[in-house]
Amino acid sequence: MARKQRIIDAAEKALVELEKVIRQEINLQELDPEKAKIAAQAKWVAIDDSLKIIDKIEQLSEDKQEKKSEKFLGVEDRIK
Repeated sequence: MARKQRIIDAAEKALVELEKVIRQEINLQELDPEKAKIAAQAKWVAIDDSLKIIDKIEQLSEDKQEKKSEKFLGVEDRIK
């Protein structure tokens, strides 16, 4: 379980770095059109990757919660 948590923590750090790329301003006056296009594409990839990472983290968190909520129903605890 510790390994999974370390991976989740690394994904959170990656999200912080991707957010920096997303928030970075593209100055169209300083960049030629080709570099502006590349910068815009980098933002799009960062947004897409961020959403995928968030979905995966949420999925792993839901799996973790489901495992915690499962419990053995003994004879005394069965629902009639």
